[in-house]
Amino acid sequence: MVIDDISRENTIQVLKHIQAEKGFKKLTQIQKKAYPQIFSNRNLVVVAPSGAGKTLIAELIALKDIIGDKNEEATIITRSKFAHKKKIAEMCNAKTIFLVPLRALAEEKANNLVRDYRHFNLKIHMSMSEIDFDEKEIRKCNILISTYERFRTIIGRMPELIPHVKNVIIDEFHLLGNKKRGPVLEAILTTLLDKVRLILLSATIANPEEVAKWLDAILLISNERQIPLDFDILPSLDPDKIVQQIISRNIANNSQVLIFCGTRMKTEEYADYHSDFIQKKSNLLSKNEAQKTEAFLQSLALPNDTLGNRQLFELAKKGTGFHHAGLGRVARKAVEELFRQKLIKVLFCTETLGAGVNLPAREVIIYETKRWNNEWLSRNVFHQIAGRAGRPGYDVYGKCSVLVSDSQERTKILRRFWQNELEKSSADKLLSIINPRFDAVKSMLTNIEEIEKLVLSLIYNNQPTFDDLLKLLSKTFLDFNRRNELKNKKSIKEWHDESKELFKVLLKQIEKVDAEKLLVLESLFPESKLEIIKTIDGDESQAIYVLDGETQFTLLLESNRLSCSCPDLSFLCKHRIYVMKYLPSYIVSKILNSEFSVLEKLIVNNYVIENAKGEFLTTTKGSICAEMGITRKKFELLKDWLMYDVFTTKPNMTELLYYCVKLIPEIDESDSFIDNMSFKRPIYEHVILGRNILEVIKKHQLYEGDLLRVEVSLKSLIAGLTPLAEYLGLTKLSQHFKDLDKILSDALWHSF
Repeated sequence: MVIDDISRENTIQVLKHIQAEKGFKKLTQIQKKAYPQIFSNRNLVVVAPSGAGKTLIAELIALKDIIGDKNEEATIITRSKFAHKKKIAEMCNAKTIFLVPLRALAEEKANNLVRDYRHFNLKIHMSMSEIDFDEKEIRKCNILISTYERFRTIIGRMPELIPHVKNVIIDEFHLLGNKKRGPVLEAILTTLLDKVRLILLSATIANPEEVAKWLDAILLISNERQIPLDFDILPSLDPDKIVQQIISRNIANNSQVLIFCGTRMKTEEYADYHSDFIQKKSNLLSKNEAQKTEAFLQSLALPNDTLGNRQLFELAKKGTGFHHAGLGRVARKAVEELFRQKLIKVLFCTETLGAGVNLPAREVIIYETKRWNNEWLSRNVFHQIAGRAGRPGYDVYGKCSVLVSDSQERTKILRRFWQNELEKSSADKLLSIINPRFDAVKSMLTNIEEIEKLVLSLIYNNQPTFDDLLKLLSKTFLDFNRRNELKNKKSIKEWHDESKELFKVLLKQIEKVDAEKLLVLESLFPESKLEIIKTIDGDESQAIYVLDGETQFTLLLESNRLSCSCPDLSFLCKHRIYVMKYLPSYIVSKILNSEFSVLEKLIVNNYVIENAKGEFLTTTKGSICAEMGITRKKFELLKDWLMYDVFTTKPNMTELLYYCVKLIPEIDESDSFIDNMSFKRPIYEHVILGRNILEVIKKHQLYEGDLLRVEVSLKSLIAGLTPLAEYLGLTKLSQHFKDLDKILSDALWHSF
């Protein structure tokens, strides 16, 4: 088929053609629903299972805008026509941004775009950290691929970029409900709303209607999988026996298995334990396959004597392997490619693969439903992992087996990951036809520190007036959640007026609290049936006991602060608001001013200034906080640390490096179990002495991925400390940071 152009009339033919080139015979349900929207300007929220073709919808929108002209009547000429044209992509100014949560996903996205649309001569750039931040490349590119956190920094440093952006495509948008990453994503969406076209993609979310309504988006949703998925929940005191039965069945059918484990260590232990069995069932693997595997690994110049790699070399020749974040980039890519070539029959991996690169198999086994820190897998991640079962174009079905110890654990799994009506069912086959249970996505702006970071971010990126800031805050998912949970009907104007009053309370000093202000706060929790049952006065505090239904909570009034024992982590729980109704207004004013007055405190402490036009701008201090994603409190700790701990000791380069490595956990709040201080000597050898990274990790028995991750965090920290030292007038120390940043950049550049 020859495609001469893409227009509203022939979009579906173009979709079919591209799908056919990717090896699929027909359009999926979600693609059929989406094609009329490709030429609209509406925001889209697209929810469909893994492998349903969501990404192709977003890619076609991007391609249409990059190549087409502004009136949307332009056409995309076929690849055959493009082959002879030079730099055709430069015809368009409209950029598309792809935001993804992981570097691995960014690399996969970049590779796929280059492969699938190579004749369109697109300029694609990845910016994932300080290492690859290049303003010139960002300006030139048609497609920018970045993480949420990195893009927040980019739009702050390059505000002129946004008018040239046509679409922002956000993959795995359910992370809006993630405690760490959600506030960052919410700040980005709040800034971009009404400025660009937003396309949000996810496989798993319980409340897509809410997100779509918040963004005034068209919701496209499908539960149809290209490959049907069956489940088994298998109680056993000998799970390894069941694993080997499943492995045996799949190898006999020339298919593969992904096995998800709770920790890195277990991926390696289980892979080693089952490797001989896998080799035996693979009929000892042909010499040709083993030689092919070894030749492939050697062609990558992958060292076979470092931690992880040493074991991988031996396991891969037996038809198995493991995959986790500790492995270096080349090792991970090698494992993925060997699996795609079916040289690895069984792959043991952590959840990062389930929520990461697209690597499906006939069957998936979930060995453990809890993570390394003994927390449950989120429902969304669980179903993403299960969704890896079934390879489009190869399998007629996929199967996920969940291993449990007994019937009680089986019941817990049913209750957590499927709808309640399944609790009484003993037939696992029903799991394939009853809707799974997903986690609802809610705003994670749950405390005043996150509100402060949001306000700084919005000011840094938008330079708003006070009214503009109120409007931005009323566009947050936080405010939408509040309005959405209220049952009483109000006009849009009434909602906006109420939101403005609420955020005025949060932003500014309150001289007098009247009934109207308390009513606004109380609107956060309508129809709450609470009762004060007793109070106990102390010398400097007062305990107030509130009955909420049948549960009693204790509130403590102390030094103009009112705390509550309830598990609600939000900046104002319903119990505190209720109690404030019965306190003298001057005390309530002190409580609110102590707890909130976010903007006022930022101005008083010189993080934000107001210019002659009434616009708020971040000062040097505020800009540093916004870029690093830290609060005033953390900034002050950093400032004191630099002035009194670091500067007074006059550290040399090595000592400064050690200071920074020790500080990383205080700034980087990532979900990690790595002890950074154990990396002091290896980083010294790699960065200061300039030794080869492979030599360093071999000597210290470290995973390459772990060392590089700490060094990338170190570089981001130094990027914030350098202007902070300049701001404090510590010129020599600032130069030391610049020198350290340069040699660290060189070391990292030669390691990726």
